[in-house]
Amino acid sequence: MQSTRSDLSKAYLALAALCIIWSTTYTGIKYAVRDFPPFLLVGIRQTAAGLLLLGLGAASGKVHWPGRKYVFRQSLTGLFMITGGNGFVTWAMQFISSGLSAVIGSLTPVVVVLINLAWKGSERINLLMGLGVLVGFGGLGIIFSEGWGDFMKPDYRWGILASFGSCFTWSLGTVMAKRFNAMSVSPIFNSGLQITAGGLGGFVMSAIFDPNHTIHHSWEGWLSVAYLAIVGSALAFTLYMFMLRHLTATVASLYTYINPVLAIFLGWLFLGENFGSWAILGVAFTLLGVWMVNAGQRRL
Repeated sequence: MQSTRSDLSKAYLALAALCIIWSTTYTGIKYAVRDFPPFLLVGIRQTAAGLLLLGLGAASGKVHWPGRKYVFRQSLTGLFMITGGNGFVTWAMQFISSGLSAVIGSLTPVVVVLINLAWKGSERINLLMGLGVLVGFGGLGIIFSEGWGDFMKPDYRWGILASFGSCFTWSLGTVMAKRFNAMSVSPIFNSGLQITAGGLGGFVMSAIFDPNHTIHHSWEGWLSVAYLAIVGSALAFTLYMFMLRHLTATVASLYTYINPVLAIFLGWLFLGENFGSWAILGVAFTLLGVWMVNAGQRRL
């Protein structure tokens, strides 16, 4: 089923919305992990969001049960994207800044390309797209050129490793969603299945890895959880599933270039994280990389 021009326009609008929404979630997670154990936070946030979407899908009357095999694949995708991708990055942000976490997440387009090639997929990658990925990540490197020493601090090492784990599992889940999502199934239903499965996986991870399960109640913490669940998960993930219908997995992952730029700014504004003078040059390179990948994709 070919995407129409209208569908492609909506998909790019969804991509633009994700660039903003998922940039704010890094700051939201930083606030939330002050009061919630990280994997318990993932379980509460994602399960609530997933059940909300499944409820909306059921209320619409347009959802038809797609079969156990399809549900299994969607659940497996959710475990990689949500339990792994969101879970590891939430855990990591106990130890590293929101901006640093975002810059590691920007490796997603690179990993998506590598997974697609390893999977012998049908998506093609040309030279311009490959160079765009490198230029975009180079721009993010410039943004943090004054702070690479943080990678050597012992307190940061596990956080950095978890962030790379998040990048890999999220990228793998992105490729799986691109391959497994059926055009005949509502993006809301796909999102609901994946997020619910990932949220339940978060509870399992919490039982294993969270050292305690104490919640320190504050209005900031609960407001952050509500925002993360409704906007950062339910709304944004549905937009993401719609976007994956009509854009390649590589192009769909381009939000990871914009996210760090905005996340760094929000981290500086609300969390007091550093935002150096090299950031302007880094932003320019990052946006150039985005343009190159988009231009390369249009030439396929």
